Order: sequence, then C-alpha cells, then structure tokens
Amino acid sequence: MSYTPDTRERLAHATRFFARIERATLECPRCGYVYQISSRVPSATWDPMTARFTCTNRTSGSSCGKTYILGVVAWPIIPAPKVASATPRDQVPNERQLVQLRKEGGGWWLADEARISTARPDDTNLTTEDERPEDADEED
Repeated sequence: MSYTPDTRERLAHATRFFARIERATLECPRCGYVYQISSRVPSATWDPMTARFTCTNRTSGSSCGKTYILGVVAWPIIPAPKVASATPRDQVPNERQLVQLRKEGGGWWLADEARISTARPDDTNLTTEDERPEDADEED
C-alpha cells in the first residue's frame, strides 16, 4: 500500500483561486464506480452550477448515493527537470477502472501485438466486417 501524506495542515495555509470543472473522468471515492461527466451533457449525477456530484451506482444492488463537491487543487512544484515529469499515479486508471471505461466507450481495443509502431499510421478508424452496416442494394 502506498503512503498518503496528511495534507490538512498544508491546505489550511492554501490560497483560493478560480477554477471550473468543465469535464472529468472520476471514480466515486466510496464505491469505486467510474464516471465521465461534462458540463455540456445534462446528467443526474453532476450539477456544473454547484459542482455537486452524486454517485448513482446501482451495480451492487443498492445505490451508493454519496454526494461530493468537486474542486481543483493546484500543488506547487519546484522548478527542476525531473519533478512532476510523468503522469500522477492517481490519474492513470487501474485495470478495473479501464474495464469500466472501455465498456462505457463502446469501442474496440486491440491486443498489444497489433499496436501501431509507425510515425504516421495509415488507418486508425477501423471496424470489423460483422459490425459494418449492410448496403441498401444488398437488402433487396
């Protein structure tokens, strides 16, 4: 298990600044269900005016129902080349979270053996033959 520092003392000395969440992918801290929210898409889970997020997960038989206010924290960093040069661990979905995101995305994921290795891929918008719509001429 990783070490999580207690940041309450640091946050007690923080300065407020303007930030607005337009869209986000987030996990409910209570039940772990992953959501994709956007201020442009009406949702029962997210109110962009109040920044209020309510988990409506019902996969476990009962609703989580936990409500949060979402915000942004800006951590200062020291100006050094290697500091904060990689994606933070909590912004990279784990295997369980990836499965849920893929399910919601409705797309196709190829195996690592089929990964692109060229600088400019020829085709990236692909579909399998059985998913293509029939031509109108063939239906008659």
